[in-house]
Amino acid sequence: MLKPNISLDKILPLLKNTFLPALIFGAGIVGFYAAEPFPEAPLLTLHSLFYVLCFTVFLILLYFDTRKPAFFIFITLLSYILINYIKKTYGDDYQTSAEYLNLCFFVPVNLIFFYFLPENKLLCKENVWLLLSVFAQFAIAEKLSAAGLAPSWNLDGVSADGLNSLSLLLFLLMLSAFFIHASISGSIGSTALLFGSFGIFLGFYYSRFPSALTVFFASAMLGITVAVIQDIYYTSYRDVLTGLSGRNAFIVNAKNFPLKYSVGIVCIDDYDKLGQVFGRSGQNALTKMIAGRITETEFENQIYRYTPDEFVIIFKKEDKNESFDRLEKIRRAIASAEFMLARRKKPIKLTVSCAVSEKKRSDANAVEVLVRAHKALQKTYKFTQNVTSKA
Repeated sequence: MLKPNISLDKILPLLKNTFLPALIFGAGIVGFYAAEPFPEAPLLTLHSLFYVLCFTVFLILLYFDTRKPAFFIFITLLSYILINYIKKTYGDDYQTSAEYLNLCFFVPVNLIFFYFLPENKLLCKENVWLLLSVFAQFAIAEKLSAAGLAPSWNLDGVSADGLNSLSLLLFLLMLSAFFIHASISGSIGSTALLFGSFGIFLGFYYSRFPSALTVFFASAMLGITVAVIQDIYYTSYRDVLTGLSGRNAFIVNAKNFPLKYSVGIVCIDDYDKLGQVFGRSGQNALTKMIAGRITETEFENQIYRYTPDEFVIIFKKEDKNESFDRLEKIRRAIASAEFMLARRKKPIKLTVSCAVSEKKRSDANAVEVLVRAHKALQKTYKFTQNVTSKA
């Protein structure tokens, strides 16, 4: 049986990251059922908002050069444009048109692919080929539609309103896969894409209503936009792996450090070798366990993950002698601990090396104090590991 605190550690972050996307999605559902049919003016506002949000999110992702969820948003934008075009072209008979049936097939397939697409930079050659593949798919769909061909079938007794049975099955499989992934990862990005997918699904399902597409697609894009902004902010100032403050947070917070403080460094010994022996996942797991041991031992002062193998601790109103004792306590706690990796029967012994430097009057900022501590650490590394030194 899991301990209550362990269960809460897993549940609370998921609830926190789920709340805002779920709230926006819920507002969209309530708005649709309560205000249908929508007046023309607010509907036009939501229509414009959808395009503005798509453009805004793309610019944000372009600035930070991150791919996910750029292609997911691109497919959403394309589907919104095309379904409105199809409805305008075919009128009330749009649901039986080959164009609509092909769109209902290709959209969930592409959303599934781009949801699970590995994270990467947006500005790279690989994404050009992905973009061309999207255009190729829709070109094929256009040719199929021109020939009157479309992948669709309906089960007897199954009524799916704006979706045939095949498309309904694809959307339900998509949502099930997204739900499982979002529950495991717990990230706000995955959760927002899950609720955004629900909005897209409902937009197709109730597409015969004039307001459904606009309301559900706009609420989906609003949730994704908020999540992207929050996720980028979090990853800019937080270390995703350990949950500790990151390098940028150290630079921002440095101006608020008191007049007297010391900067300590805790460096994982043989960090690169851990990656070679245990792989990236094992290296990350061990880093996370070491971070946990540091926070258990030193819970009074701010801890930053400054580099992949280095943690920086700010000892406020303490000189380097007092800080040295605290770092020694951390070093000994890690050296005496036994770390277990999944599928390994024997525990792993790890060590860290530490260094501390005290703020001087001549130091212009905290970076200079950190550099001095780092030099002391590098000097120690020339001779030995698993020690604590003073600058």
